Amino acid sequence: MTNGTLEGKHKRLIEEMNAVEVRKIINEKTVAILVFGACENHGDHMPFGSDFIFPAEIAKRVATKISNVIVLPAIPYGVSLHHDKFQMTMSINPETMIGIISDLLSSLNQNQISRVLIINGHDGNIGPIEIAARSIKNKHPEMTIACLESWWVLVGQLKKDLFEVWNGLGHGGEAETSAVLAVRPDLVNLASAPKDVIPRLPENIRIFWKFDELTSTGATGAPQ
Repeated sequence: MTNGTLEGKHKRLIEEMNAVEVRKIINEKTVAILVFGACENHGDHMPFGSDFIFPAEIAKRVATKISNVIVLPAIPYGVSLHHDKFQMTMSINPETMIGIISDLLSSLNQNQISRVLIINGHDGNIGPIEIAARSIKNKHPEMTIACLESWWVLVGQLKKDLFEVWNGLGHGGEAETSAVLAVRPDLVNLASAPKDVIPRLPENIRIFWKFDELTSTGATGAPQ
């Protein structure tokens, strides 16, 4: 894993920096990365923090390659109402989540940071992120707010047939399991992964399921 440094010279993780270091690095060209995830069941084989562990690592690696990037502490909770039947799901109400995102974007603007990249690791956050980002953009037109909202979809589109099941889609499926294996293999137990997948869902229309309607394990993919 990376340690948030660029060639050993500059820290990029705000949580590890002091005020002197922040003053040296923040300027009008700074790009701030915000990471949003979730704390929820991903089946018996993956950690509850999967939705922020991998996006946070993406953010750190971007910051080691681009000199004007800083990374804010990852938000480890999200809108997980659809997972609330599974033990230890920690969920934020959508309205609260919109407020959190809006407040963070406003704080960045107040600190003269007008360029923001949001990296999201959880499907339940997509709606709140869009609402908050559009609202803040309307209030502060000078801001540029970009979002990688669903990396798990993108990775399956970049290389077709990379994964056997649904191009890697599926909660705790091939893409998510592979991602966490790449950065924290110590947290994944493939021997406990589900071997069956739920029937393929409709592709041209979105149905808003509760996850306990789809799976008894919390996972919908078969990563093995």
